[in-house]
Amino acid sequence: MLLQLQAPGIPLNLAFNPKLIFQGHPGVNTTQLPPFTTQKQFLDWAETKGPIASIAELSDPQSILLRLDQAPRVPSSCNPEPLTDMGHTLEWSPLTRASVRGCHLEGVPGHKEAHIVRVLPGTEAGPRTVTVKVELRCASGDPDAVLILQGPSYVSWLIDANHNMQIWTTGEYSFKIFPEKNIRGFVLPDTPQGLLGEARRLNASMVASFVELPLASVVSLQAHSCGGGPQTSPPPVRTTPPKESCNQELLLSLIQPNCSKDVMTVVLKKDLISTLRCTITSLTFSDPSCQAEDRDDQFVLRSTYSNCGMKVTENVVRNEVVVNLLSSSSPQWKVHCINMESLSFQLGLYLSPHFLQVSHTIELGQQGFVQVSMSPSIPELMLQLDSCHLDLGPDADTVELIQSQTAKGSCVSLLSPGPGGDVRFSFLLRGYMVPTPTTGTLSCTIALRSRSLSPDAHRTISTRLNIVSPGLPDKGLVLPAVLGITFGAFLIGALLTAALWYIYSHTRPPGKREPVVAVAAPASSETSSTNHSIGSTQSTPCSTSSVA
Repeated sequence: MLLQLQAPGIPLNLAFNPKLIFQGHPGVNTTQLPPFTTQKQFLDWAETKGPIASIAELSDPQSILLRLDQAPRVPSSCNPEPLTDMGHTLEWSPLTRASVRGCHLEGVPGHKEAHIVRVLPGTEAGPRTVTVKVELRCASGDPDAVLILQGPSYVSWLIDANHNMQIWTTGEYSFKIFPEKNIRGFVLPDTPQGLLGEARRLNASMVASFVELPLASVVSLQAHSCGGGPQTSPPPVRTTPPKESCNQELLLSLIQPNCSKDVMTVVLKKDLISTLRCTITSLTFSDPSCQAEDRDDQFVLRSTYSNCGMKVTENVVRNEVVVNLLSSSSPQWKVHCINMESLSFQLGLYLSPHFLQVSHTIELGQQGFVQVSMSPSIPELMLQLDSCHLDLGPDADTVELIQSQTAKGSCVSLLSPGPGGDVRFSFLLRGYMVPTPTTGTLSCTIALRSRSLSPDAHRTISTRLNIVSPGLPDKGLVLPAVLGITFGAFLIGALLTAALWYIYSHTRPPGKREPVVAVAAPASSETSSTNHSIGSTQSTPCSTSSVA
């Protein structure tokens, strides 16, 4: 099954059932779903990640295209309903073909054949256009045929046919070569027996195909021969669909080499090969003498860089894998690896946008500048950041900086590359955290992309950082510095004390100052109100003290 996700500029996390054999893009964050026994458990788990915007349950899909964007509003609830139209958001095609039936109509002369497509109504009655592609391979020219399309009244039809034929539809229809010209259809029966009667009324002697489908965007109808048809049978009977052949496109997409320590390895799982209905007789490199090892559950093809026709050019190793299939051609698939062993990567934190000196310490509330570089620099290889985060330990939340090559939040900014193609970005560390972290680990996952080849090579690099709080003497202050500051403060205090004493000793009046004594006056009958019972001192130029 081929799953395509379109989420431009949106960080994407993909969760999948651990029972599935999943081979995803290395740039997408993935996690395994916990085991669920009911749909309610699954929905409850999904709601812990955020409001559910859409949910789809597909039966035996072959390919899925899911277009994701930011929801315009938060949905209030999610109630899954069958056959709901998701419009532009979801497009998919089933692996198995639809059940096709056919029959001869007794008593009708001639060789006119009918193709009947009945589209079942969905839960939402909104205007829809269904594209019907009809391909009839008739050696004798245009067949004498009628195409009957029946569906809900809100469905219109866009017909793309390679033969001239009679058209009989509900609603309105138009042709692909004249899409602006709409032709009004007819009122047709909405039961299989009624549609068979309509074919008989149109003088069809045979129903070459009769199919019922849920509401779809595109319906493809192919007939590899005209006029043969199934044997005579009064009601429509199921005909056996052709056996599915090996899906070579998906098979070749599974061939992803892994390179390490001067060895290229290709692994193909046998259960995946069986799922794609392929039978492999052998798997080789371009040199047919280098064959894969047939193990219990997989084919393993490996070789050193010096054997099996390997071509090594400036950190890129190339070869071809030849898949020999039973009763089919032997497709070749070009493979390559980026030789990561000869490359080194540097992750550095700087405290200024000039990127001059690496720092291993950052302060809470401070802006940091990050640079990722590669040596030696190779013009063919392009360095990109897939994700970055700052781990502040088990007691603090991880600070997400970059996800899916997109800045996470307004405090993170992607900067222009450096002179040598170095990747750069800046971030502002939050100024207040409880508890306050003291250390952290800055980790980045980088993707090394070739400008002309795929797949990408990935590497995760990390660096340890010291985290300090604003105002604390942690940025480079050690014991000698603290002792020096303490001694300097003591010396300054002693000098200030000496200076004050010097000023005091040189500014007092001359002469010896006697101690001042206060004496209480004895009781008196005099009526004088001055200095009656209180002693005081007064300083004059001639005496040092007086008593009253």
